[in-house]
Order: sequence, then C-alpha cells, then structure tokens
Amino acid sequence: MTDEQVIDLIHTHRARYAGMEIADVYKLLHQATFGPGHLIKGRKAALEWLEEEAVRREPNPQEPLVENIHPTGEIVRFHIRAYLMHRTDVNWLLDAFIRSAAQVEGDPETMALRWQVFVDLCQPGNRCADDMPLREVRLFGRARAAEHWPAVHHSPYFQRAYVPSYRVLTRHEAETLCQKLKVPFEVV
Repeated sequence: MTDEQVIDLIHTHRARYAGMEIADVYKLLHQATFGPGHLIKGRKAALEWLEEEAVRREPNPQEPLVENIHPTGEIVRFHIRAYLMHRTDVNWLLDAFIRSAAQVEGDPETMALRWQVFVDLCQPGNRCADDMPLREVRLFGRARAAEHWPAVHHSPYFQRAYVPSYRVLTRHEAETLCQKLKVPFEVV
C-alpha cells in the first residue's frame, strides 16, 4: 500500500459522497484496515440485525452491488439494497460477512499511517483543506488513537443523505457471493 493509493481511495469516496465528514473518512479508513470484525457478536445476533435491516430497505437497481473501500481493492462494501435485487434471503450475505470477519486482522499501526495520510491531505493548500479543518481532523484522530482506533458510525449527515446499508466483505468473499448470485463481479 502506498500513500498515493490511500489518497486515491479518499478522493474517490469524497467525489462519490460529496457530504463526507471527518467521521466518514475515518470509517472508510477503519473499514479498510480492520474489515468487518468489530460487528460480529455471534451468528444469531448478526442474522437478526441483517434481516431487520433488509426488511427496512427496498431493492435498488441504481445502487452498486460492490464498492471498493481498500487502497489495493482487498476489502469492499456489499450493498444490501442491490443484493435484494437478486435475492431476498440474506443468509448468503451473512455467511460471506462472517467469513470475511474471520479473515481480516486489522493493524493499529496501519490505521495510524492511513490516518496520517488523511491529516496530510488536510494541510493548508491540499485538496481536503477547504472543507476538512485540520485542527478538527487532528483532534478526531488523537481521540480515536487514544481509544485504540474503535469503530464509529457514519456522520448524521451521511446517514441522512445516503442511508448507508451494506456489509463489509473481503474481495474474495464478494467475488464468490457474486458467482452464487449469478451476477458479474463489478466494483465501483
């Protein structure tokens, strides 16, 4: 992974989600580093949570099925509304999610390095400086580092504007799931 790959990932997501806030960039980098592991409390609870979320979502052909969230493409978001276009039973998605969680081991040092790339992007004169105040970015990062880089929710704005609904998978699990669904594996 190079700094340039992290920069490209951040810029790609900021272009796609114009209202991204500091917490959303953090969540992107956290998911790229730690994968989905923080969400698994047990299969039964994960299934109930996924089923409840799927019931509240309408299938959406406009939403991409697979979205890259990793500097080298190894981790993706698998969007539930797009999944529901192909299958209403969520067990395949849950299984891929659980296997993905078992395969990804996050590294706090990698998270710190990726966060520093973002901090550097927020320096005066750089691309994120206009709408991501450097002082706030630094404070946010220091607080999360002191907490050992915990998972966070999307910002309230992001949740209202984009209504995110996905599961984080490894690329391999996403490819395998697309094969089972008999749909092309296309990553945005």
